[in-house]
Amino acid sequence: MIFEPNNSTDIISLIPLASAGFVFILGIFVFLSNWRATLNRIFFFYSISITIWFFGTYKMFFACENAETAMFWDRFIYIGVIFIPSISYHFSIAFANLRRQRKFVFLGYLISIVFLFFIKNPLFTDKLFVYKWGCHTIAGPLHNVFLVLFFVGIIALFANIYIKIKQAKEKIEKIQARYAFTALLILSFGALGFLPAYKIAIFPIAYFSGLICAIILAYAILRHHLFEIRVIAAELLTFATWFVLLIRLLLENNWQNRIIDGMLLVLIIFFGLLLIRSVIKEIEQKDNLEKLTLKLEAANERLKQLDEAKSEFLSIASHQLRTPLTTIKGVTSMLLEEFWGKLNEEQKKHLDQIYQSEERLLKLVEDLLDITRIEAGRMQFNFKPTSLEELIDGQIKELRPMAVKKSLYLHFIKFKSPLPKVLVDAHKIEQVIQNLIDNAIKYTDAGEITITLEPTDDHLLFSIKDTGSGITKSIQPFLFEKFQRGPRATTHYTEGAGLGLYWAGKVIRAHNGKIWVESEGENEGSVFYFTLPIIKEA
Repeated sequence: MIFEPNNSTDIISLIPLASAGFVFILGIFVFLSNWRATLNRIFFFYSISITIWFFGTYKMFFACENAETAMFWDRFIYIGVIFIPSISYHFSIAFANLRRQRKFVFLGYLISIVFLFFIKNPLFTDKLFVYKWGCHTIAGPLHNVFLVLFFVGIIALFANIYIKIKQAKEKIEKIQARYAFTALLILSFGALGFLPAYKIAIFPIAYFSGLICAIILAYAILRHHLFEIRVIAAELLTFATWFVLLIRLLLENNWQNRIIDGMLLVLIIFFGLLLIRSVIKEIEQKDNLEKLTLKLEAANERLKQLDEAKSEFLSIASHQLRTPLTTIKGVTSMLLEEFWGKLNEEQKKHLDQIYQSEERLLKLVEDLLDITRIEAGRMQFNFKPTSLEELIDGQIKELRPMAVKKSLYLHFIKFKSPLPKVLVDAHKIEQVIQNLIDNAIKYTDAGEITITLEPTDDHLLFSIKDTGSGITKSIQPFLFEKFQRGPRATTHYTEGAGLGLYWAGKVIRAHNGKIWVESEGENEGSVFYFTLPIIKEA
């Protein structure tokens, strides 16, 4: 029977060529995505074997009229096919991570190498069988032995991947294994290509197996990150270009055009690799940044938990401290009032020191309790329409003796017309004002302290300016945080705990206001501001 190619057979011949090109490109893609991974390297060599098989099939298709050429390409095919059982087995144990079976891998490759030396021997294949859809060399006794080993390798492949499906703990691993199982099962139909070796003419269904297998694997890579690959647009475009140019090169009959296409393919591969490498590097940097962000978020969450635990501890400790301190203060007060008998001046002096220390401790405990209440969202506010001017007047009257004692001029410049009221918790805002005036007096050795209050849009703006020690620029952003104090505060006024401004900031923000400080630097004085919203008229 003489094989005569026609239009339909020409179309069929393009299928193994497309399979060879697609499988080869897919193998390069998997290899370049992570060449350090053992599984990726094995798959690359797997794809080379399959590419040799399908490319040889394509070339043999047009050589059937010349027995010598046809037998050359058939033996070329077996160079790839002989290694398929051993590579299939190797791939399966790497994919399923079956370390105990690794000792058989070397044996598999050794058997493949032995058969490689017999592909030209008549005992392996001899003569040519020509049929309607192509041609094939006729199998000899050694081919029968090879066929048994071929199916042993393929059966082991599916058995190991099935083990992977059953043992996979993650859902994504099961999905990946199922896709790999399906793709390689379809590829195994390529074994039907052995039937013509036994003079069984069959429509070349095997030609389609490589292309379908490659398409399924490509989908598994794109959709389910098979081989742990994250595909990017640059890679898809580059490999698609390679595939088109490779097919064009193989189909070109003119040697001059083939050389040009080959040079173009080499250039496209070179620049494509540079592009992919740069994009992958950028993605890796982005991934590292995302991982770092997640770590920082986890650390931040942990810090929040620790901060909450600390606040809870402070709340409990403060409650436990307040009761005995109040008792001590009461008893000390009664002793100073000579409730249990007369005291001499020395005794009164020491008792007064105890009383003052108890006052400071109680104030610190109250501050800690207020802060823990605010942070826990348990602080209760009694909002009422209030005149901010009256609150300021009250605090100036109370604290003026302290200013007079230091020869400081403390005055309040009132606005020229009556100011609207604000909706606030009068007691807490009064404490904020008291804290700011008290600080101004403490940190001002000479000069004056000026307080102003004026309307700005829908807010009242409070300011207190002093001619005191000032605040450096580096400290200002952190001044309203817990336990933060300026350098002079830590050296000259050691009694404070750095909670007053933090508490003031919390209270003002709870009233939908703002608080900040301005200072040109050390010894340049400072100005503290806060705003509170005006009650809108109905």
